[in-house]
Amino acid sequence: MLSKKLSNRRHLSIQIPEEFGKSLLNQTVRPQGFSSFKRNIGYYISIITLAFHPHIHRNAEHPMTDFETFLNLIKCALGTGCLAMPRAYCNAGWLVGLISTIVISSFVVYAMHVLLNDINDLCKRYRIALLNYSETMQLAVLCGPYWMQPMSRPFGYMVDLFLCVYHFGVDCVYVVFIAKNLKHLGDMYFISLDIRLYMALLTLPLILTFLIRDLKYLVPFAIISNILIIVCFGIVLSYMLGNLPSLQQRHASQSLTQYPLFFGTVLFAIESVGVILALQRNMITPQNYLGPFGVLNRAMILVIIFYTLFGFMGYWRYGDNTASSILNNLPLNERLPQCAIVMFALGIFFSYALQGYVTMDIIWRYYMEPQLKENATRSLEYLVRIALVVASVLVAIGYPDFGLLLAFVGSFCLAQLGLIYPGIVHLCVRYEEGYGICKFKLFRSLLFIIVGLFGGIAGSIASVKALTEQYASLM
Repeated sequence: MLSKKLSNRRHLSIQIPEEFGKSLLNQTVRPQGFSSFKRNIGYYISIITLAFHPHIHRNAEHPMTDFETFLNLIKCALGTGCLAMPRAYCNAGWLVGLISTIVISSFVVYAMHVLLNDINDLCKRYRIALLNYSETMQLAVLCGPYWMQPMSRPFGYMVDLFLCVYHFGVDCVYVVFIAKNLKHLGDMYFISLDIRLYMALLTLPLILTFLIRDLKYLVPFAIISNILIIVCFGIVLSYMLGNLPSLQQRHASQSLTQYPLFFGTVLFAIESVGVILALQRNMITPQNYLGPFGVLNRAMILVIIFYTLFGFMGYWRYGDNTASSILNNLPLNERLPQCAIVMFALGIFFSYALQGYVTMDIIWRYYMEPQLKENATRSLEYLVRIALVVASVLVAIGYPDFGLLLAFVGSFCLAQLGLIYPGIVHLCVRYEEGYGICKFKLFRSLLFIIVGLFGGIAGSIASVKALTEQYASLM
């Protein structure tokens, strides 16, 4: 094992020769000696790195093909965030929105590439078959400046915390979204009920989907969801493209005070850190995930193009009247928009388990299961899954504002998971070997951290302020 500073999770085992493992254990408990030790065995590590390919040593229980991974990537990206993109353009202006969507989305995907490459580099360097995000953070900090090494475990816990909060928040947003759309139709064809009752009625169906334990078995849900959502988007676009006003009637830019809400919405829409990392770990050929024409790039290029055009066309069509969900701008008394609402609600319903997989994986596999006896694990796991669904419904009932909740979750969690933490990992992983010509890698890491800090703080403050004002007006 590497060090007592790393949590004793079952699959974290660094297979280097015993004499070096003992030496490393002794050195890492004295932070100043860790860097010196690494320099002394640098040559040896470089040799075993060449001979070790972590992808070969990964044994996923139910691995996925490249196409199945591609479908899940599209599914986790094409969610409720897309429906909020036109409103995001309303906060930024159409020109600023176009440029910013492409820049922010590409920047975040690039940060994910850097993070995934750092994970693979650490796996090769220390002969580890598999590292998750929090373990990567802990090991990277131990490779960094000596004064940071005592903080390795707290950093790892923070990663797990924000991953759980983010993906749990996504599920809360999904509950709100499904309930609001069901209420629209229920009020038309049945009796008018409180939206909170619709949320409560969703609990049992969501529990049934969330009891599915493996990503492999969620692929059919992803296929159904993708088909429904694509058809729905086709219907929405048919309304967007009709009766377009002059583009001069729309603002090319808006006040900077509204831009943080745009930033948070784009982050929420485009990013799904935990799912992106989990999918690579569960692939048959994880080496095909990265690269210029890898599975990740192919999926995200399509998503970015679609998000950019969808947000632009929605704002062009509806202007300042754009709703937090573009579905609310459609003529809901017509049958076609009603069909779109049903299809999108079903599509998001089938996406709930995919987003919740990350939260459950962290809580159960890395914190609860190692402490339990074998014969007690399965039944208790199902109870935990049920509890998470109930908790997401209760949070949704308490905070039912869709647009602002979405922006807050995106700003608060994703700025850290998608930008700040990848910057810290990269800063530490490259600490010993240097940062390249003109310290490019150092400045790249600092750029990730700075953009994440400013965007996350500004977006969170703006979202909380808007939520506070809204609830104050209701009192």
